[in-house]
Amino acid sequence: IAFVGAKGGVGSSTIAHNIGWALAQRQNLDTIITDLDLAFGTAALNFNQDASGGMVEALNQPERVDSTLIERLMTKLGNRLSLLNGPGSVDRDISIEAHSVETILNVVRLSAPVVVVDVPNMWAPWIKYTLINADEIIITATPDLPSLRNAKNLVDLLKTTRPNDKPPRIIINQVGMAKRPEIPVADFTKAIGLPAAAVIPHDAQSFGQAQSNGQMLFEVAPKAKAAEVLG
Repeated sequence: IAFVGAKGGVGSSTIAHNIGWALAQRQNLDTIITDLDLAFGTAALNFNQDASGGMVEALNQPERVDSTLIERLMTKLGNRLSLLNGPGSVDRDISIEAHSVETILNVVRLSAPVVVVDVPNMWAPWIKYTLINADEIIITATPDLPSLRNAKNLVDLLKTTRPNDKPPRIIINQVGMAKRPEIPVADFTKAIGLPAAAVIPHDAQSFGQAQSNGQMLFEVAPKAKAAEVLG
């Protein structure tokens, strides 16, 4: 399942991590969260872990990647949840090739029935490849014009390049932020041509507390409206 934001700051990573946690903890599915944002990824922070940089080590030697290496590079977050992430730093230049990402994700897929891929908000051949070859794609957007434009561009591209696959799902996040003009959800989805799979209300307090604690929303505020929607 590839998660991608229509623009930066829409909460795609937070949603990906929470859904990955829920699949492991609530559905009892072995799940691997793969954070492909090597420099600025937040998966380690959100789970209160040290950034292992395992993804960089795998990308640097794709010809050696197998299930044994992936198992060594991952961080266990519980009986059913594991994390494969980058260093979360900018002290090195890393060149990413589509074939390297393909090799790693193919091996990761053999290690668990569910793989959550946290795709960074940028555009490159390897990101396009990752999205096109995902089993399922979830686009997170906020109800504003830049998100609408970018989400529509992504949807149109994915419909063209994946004609035999189901269309991506759209999550509209941070709805109802005080004093912020918003595009109504009905108008947003009509312009994109897809219904909203979920509409998540703005809840800075609950999400902020979860992030500060290195926990998931379900742990900090299980009765919050956002948790009900994501659950």
